[in-house]
Formats: sequence, C-alpha cells, structure tokens
Amino acid sequence: MPVRTFSAICAPPRIGRQGDSTVTVPAHPSHVASPAASGPAPHSFWQRYRVIIVAVTLFIVIDLGVLMLNFYTSFKIAEDAVSVNLSGRQRMLSQRMTKALLTLELERRDGRDTGPAREELRSVVDLFDRTLHGFNTGATVPGGDGNPVYLTAVADDGGRKVVADALARWAPYRLALAPVLEGRASPSQLGIAVAYARNENLRMLELMNDLTSVLEVNATRRADFLRMVQSVGILLALLNFIYILYKFLSSLRRADQATEAVNEENREILDSVREGLFLLHPDFTLGTQISRSVGTLLGRAPRPGDRLPDLLGPLLFEKDLKDARDYMELLFSPHVLENLVHSINPLSCVEVKTLNALGKEERKFLSFSFNRVLDDGRVRHLLVTMQDITARVALEQQIDAERGRARQEFSSLVQALGADTGALRHFVARAETQLLQVNSLLRSLSEQAGTAEVRKTLEKVFRLVHTFKGEAAALHLDLLADMAHNFEDELQQLHNKDRLNGDSLIQLPLQLEGLLEKIAVFKQIPLNPGTSDDPAQTADHALARALQLASRAAADLGKQVHTRLVFEDGALEHPWAQDPELGSLVIQLARNAIAHGIETPAERSAAGKPEAGLLTLTLARRASGELEIHLRDDGRGLQPAAVRQRLLDLGWYPPAELDRLSDLQILGQITKPGFSTAEPGGIHAGRGVGLDAVLQEVVRLGGRLWARSSPGRGSTFGIVLPGESRREPARTPA
Repeated sequence: MPVRTFSAICAPPRIGRQGDSTVTVPAHPSHVASPAASGPAPHSFWQRYRVIIVAVTLFIVIDLGVLMLNFYTSFKIAEDAVSVNLSGRQRMLSQRMTKALLTLELERRDGRDTGPAREELRSVVDLFDRTLHGFNTGATVPGGDGNPVYLTAVADDGGRKVVADALARWAPYRLALAPVLEGRASPSQLGIAVAYARNENLRMLELMNDLTSVLEVNATRRADFLRMVQSVGILLALLNFIYILYKFLSSLRRADQATEAVNEENREILDSVREGLFLLHPDFTLGTQISRSVGTLLGRAPRPGDRLPDLLGPLLFEKDLKDARDYMELLFSPHVLENLVHSINPLSCVEVKTLNALGKEERKFLSFSFNRVLDDGRVRHLLVTMQDITARVALEQQIDAERGRARQEFSSLVQALGADTGALRHFVARAETQLLQVNSLLRSLSEQAGTAEVRKTLEKVFRLVHTFKGEAAALHLDLLADMAHNFEDELQQLHNKDRLNGDSLIQLPLQLEGLLEKIAVFKQIPLNPGTSDDPAQTADHALARALQLASRAAADLGKQVHTRLVFEDGALEHPWAQDPELGSLVIQLARNAIAHGIETPAERSAAGKPEAGLLTLTLARRASGELEIHLRDDGRGLQPAAVRQRLLDLGWYPPAELDRLSDLQILGQITKPGFSTAEPGGIHAGRGVGLDAVLQEVVRLGGRLWARSSPGRGSTFGIVLPGESRREPARTPA
C-alpha cells in the first residue's frame, strides 16, 4: 500500500510558461483549421465539400431538366389531346353536315320549312370549316364544351398531307354549299351540293379518320417520350443518389479511417509518453483518454470515469486531499485567475511509496500540474500532467549535498587557517602516516586471503580511521571527520559479512584516495606565525581541544557537560604530555565517556544529579617518572548487566558461559574490537573501535590501561605511560 509522505525539498515543476497555462478550444469542431489547409477559407470550403456540391448541383440540374421536359411534353400531349378530340369531332361533323343537307333537300321537296335544317347546316359547316383551317394553320376554335380552345396546326408530314387533301376536297364542297347556306340555292344548286356530299362524304370521313389516327400516333409518341424522360430522369436521379451515397460513404469511411488513425496516434502517444496525461471533468472524473504512464506513476491502473480524489486518497493525508480538491475547484471557477493560484498547487511535489511491477516497494516523487481547457470562456476540463520528478529531486538533493560539502570544505579550510600551527602540523603528518598505514594494510592482503585474515585487517584499519576521525573532529575539521565516518560505514558493512576475501576490499582504496587528496590540500595551507611553539602550552592546547570535542559530542547527543583540566606539578613538562599520541588517546576516552557514561539531562535530574555532567581530565607525574592520565565522569558508570546482554545479543558467548563469568570479567570485554553498547553507526560511538584503539595504542607505547567504576556515580579510565627512559620514539614526525 502506498505510504503518504511529503518532502520540502521539492520545487514546483516548470512546464512551459505560466502565462501559457490555459488551453482554449473552439466552440465547434468545424472551426478548427486543418494544419494542411493554409489557404483562404472559401478555397478550403470548396476543397472540403466539392464532391457534395457537384453531386447536389447535378441532382438539381437533372431534376429541373426532367421537370421542364415533363412540363413541355405534358403541354404537347394536352395539345395533342385537343387535336385528337377535335379531329374526332370533325368526323362527326362531316356526317352531321351530310345529314343536315339531305334533311334540307327532303324538307324543301316536301314543302316544309327548311329554316331549322339550314341553321343546323350553317353551324355545322362553320364549325367544320374553322376547325379544318385550324388544323392547317392553327386557330382558336370552339371546344367540345363550346368554350374556345387553341387548335395547334398539324406539324406531322403525314398529318399535313391529310389536312391538305381534306382542304382540297373541302374547298369545292364549301363553294357548293354557299348558295344553300345563304338560302338562295336553286333546286339544281341544291342537287349539286347534295350530289357532292354523297360523293365526298365517305372520303371526307376517311380523311378525318386518318387525321385522327395520325394525331393519336403523335400523342402516343409524345406519351412514350414523356415516359422515357421520366424513366431517364428517375434513373439519373437514382444514379446521382447512388453517386452521392457512394461519395458520402467514401467520405465517411475516410473520415472514420482518419479518426481511427488519429485515435491510433493518440493511443501510441498516450502509450509512449513518459508523463501521465488525462482530462479531468468538473465532477473530478477522468476522461476517456488516459496515458499508460498514469497507472505506472500511481501504482494502479485508472479507468475512464474514476474520480481523481479516490485515486489520490491512498497517497495523501486527508487534509492534503481536501486542499487538492479545493485547488481543483478553484481552477474550475472561471472568475479565478489561473496564474494567481498556480503557486499554491498542493500537488506540485508529492513523495510517495508505491509497488512496482515486481511487487517491490519503491520511493518516488510525483508532480501534478493542471491546465484549464476553455470553451467560450467556460472551463470545460482540466488537462492534468503527471511527472515522475524523482531524478530531478535526487539531483536537487545531490546539488544541495554538494553545496553543503563545499561549504563544509570551505569551513574546514577556514578552521585550518586559524588552527594552532603545531597541532595542525602534527595532525597532517600523523594523518598522512595513518592513511599510508591503511594503504599498506589493504595492499598486504592477497586475493586468496580468508575471512579471519581479512577481518583482522579490517579491525586494524578501523582503529586507524577511527583515530583519524577523532583527531580531525578535535581540530574542527568536519569535512575530514565526515569523510572518515563514511569510510567507517563501508568498513562496518564489510565487517558484518559472514564471508570475506581479498576482493571484498576492492572499493576501499577509493575512500582512502579521497582522504589522501584532502590531506594533500591541508599540507599546502600556510602556517599561522602567531601561534606559540612552547611545548607546555602546545600540550595544554591539545588536551583542551580534546575536552572541547567532548562538549561538542555532548551537544550532538542532547547532553550537557562541564569539563575540567587538572595538571599536577611537572606534568606538562613530561615528554609524554607533549606527544601527539596523548591527545589522540584523550579524544577517544572523552568521546567514550560522553557516549556511554554521561546521562541525558532528564535522566540526571531523575537520579538527583545536576543536568550537566562533569568530565575531569587529570595529568600527574609519578615519582618513578611515569605519566598518569585520569579521565573521570560522574555519569551512570559501567553496567555489567547491559554489557552481559550486549554480549548475548552479539552471540559472542553462549548464555551458560556468560552466567559463569563474573562482573569484572564481563566488564573486561568492553575493550574488544567491535563491542559497543551504543546504537551502531553514530558519529561519536557505536562502532566498537574507541576503547580497542586506546588499548592497542597504550600497549604499543608500553603503558597500561585501567578502569574504575561505580554504578550510578561514574567511571574513571586511567592510562599509565612509562618514564622517558623507556619511551618509544613517536611514529609521527615532528
């Protein structure tokens, strides 16, 4: 489950310029210009809709053409219908005309009144004549219902021939009927008219039948043409519809393909982009397009419609989640200026612990940035960008560490420039010797060296490096002390391994080289000419620095301590008091007293002691010429039970054997390498090297180390160094 933590080292990610943080989209998709369409708008419109415009125009032209042809043909068919009707009436009129003439002849012979017959004949002749001439030249004649209609002249060659033949036969017939119609015809004239009627009646009927047939054929042909036009129009319209449908479907298919291509590109982008990208709706739900990195960054795969607060819940505390929700609500409010709230983004840097694909927990830093997506001034969405800024934060931390290291190095150089000349000279020379001894020890190991041999070498290296660290700290050379402490970390890791060989120490020369390079720099520092070279004063300063380091160690551990330095008569003049070895031994004993002996202020108050402990260093010269150093603290004293439990935890002795050891024997184990009752890895204690280094150095110098302790009242560690006649030459050059 992700662990929710925050780090103040994070800085808000800078993604583009703050002034460019709002994304504006058009109200309608059609308003978005295609990247390829760089020409003017009309050209773009024509290029886009050319096929549809042509198809619709063609459809309108076809429909108008068919409509016009249909109208024209229908008009002609109507004319043909009038002509056919009137030609049929001509047949009827030819028969009525003959009948009226014969009736007139009969009534005249019988002496009856011929007026009605004559009027009938006159109206029939007039109507027949006008209609026949209308067929010839076109004219307005009475229709079948008596209303005037326009009779179109016969245009067909066959029809024109029939009309011409009918006119040729009608002309003499009309002349013969003229006297009869005027009522002045003699019997002979009436006989001539009747004879002509009898002779031409059948022929005239045939001609009118022929005219009707011709006109009916023309009307049928026009009707067929109309049907053909309508069929062709329907066919063209259907073809045009199929063409439009084809183009529409093709365009739709291309649009679908383009959309699919865009979606595929979006998927490829969202699958490959390292940032987490998604759109956030006003109800805080995720949109449909979510980059794959979102799931990787969050440690779970989100789905469209998931609420962002629910996804962030396992990563944030309740208050931080509420702040994030309030911030997003502010961004969805259009009246709030986005640039004004950009700096209060609570999700600009979040430190989380998530499970990776292998199920292992990993620590990372995430950054969330929010950009408005506007539509007509309304905030439609928020574009959320997630970034893994772990590398950037690590780089910032590394830069800060390097800056701190540079400040520390500069501070160390400043301290060195103001340090005591003799002390600095002795430290640099002694440190170089110690580091070269470390180098010799590491080089002496062969690749075939076993675990025991390597562990023994590590213990020697440990003592040298620990001594170097204490002496550097006494001179306030914190850079060198920290580097030595890091060196101890690597030594401790190697020492804790079950199996070791010569290759196990392959990384140690890198740490050693760094220390030697810094010592080379310190060797080039000019000495302070104002420092006294009086041996007694130099020894006093060296021991005072050792106790000052004890005060600094107490402050680091949350303790308080007063120090006191006591010199008995002649002690400072003793050669051992002026030897750098003595200062190194006191440093280790003082740090050991602070770390293990002096209690915290609260513990001391509970025990009825002053909150500040007392550390007293005494130098005394014995009558035998030996120099005795006492370092006494008023702390908790040595605790045999605590030492016994620690030995049991380390597994150095089985429980039964520990039970057989006396308290004195148990306390004798505190000088063994690797033993410490403090927490491991501390800057001042916890390595199990301090007392071991003191004991080994005292033995090398031919001296003795003793301890006296009273539980609850304090401890005293004493060193007795031999007289001048038995003193070994110091390993450190003057």
